[in-house]
Amino acid sequence: MTKIKRFKQLEKMAEHACDKAGRELGEAQEHHGKEQAQLEQLTGFFEEYRQRFHDAGASGMNARQLGDFRAFFGQLDKAIEAQRQTLVDLGAKVMERQTQWVAKHQRTQSLSNALVQVQKEQLLQRNKREQKEIDERSGLAGHCGWGD
Repeated sequence: MTKIKRFKQLEKMAEHACDKAGRELGEAQEHHGKEQAQLEQLTGFFEEYRQRFHDAGASGMNARQLGDFRAFFGQLDKAIEAQRQTLVDLGAKVMERQTQWVAKHQRTQSLSNALVQVQKEQLLQRNKREQKEIDERSGLAGHCGWGD
């Protein structure tokens, strides 16, 4: 296998790894976005029920209703905190996936650049060989009476 073929194979493998890392990053970002929307929905519920609690308190509420609201607020507050922690964890996962993608992208770029250099070197060597052959032929032609 020639040097160029080996580099092309490595470059192709690196591109596949980079593509996979990009997909994983996109999936992590999408999941984070969905969970962010869930948190916003929970906080919206909290605000809505807080307003209901305030309105019910203004018109008067019995002890059972007060207990129900407090229990519901406690559960909703726990859900919001759990969702915030989920977002922190997913944020870390997004950062990890982004770091992996950047590393794989840089590797792909490095291999592509190295392939270009190898191709340039081989082209230069081939041009030198061809020029040497041309020079040798023209030298032979001059000595043997060819071309006169």
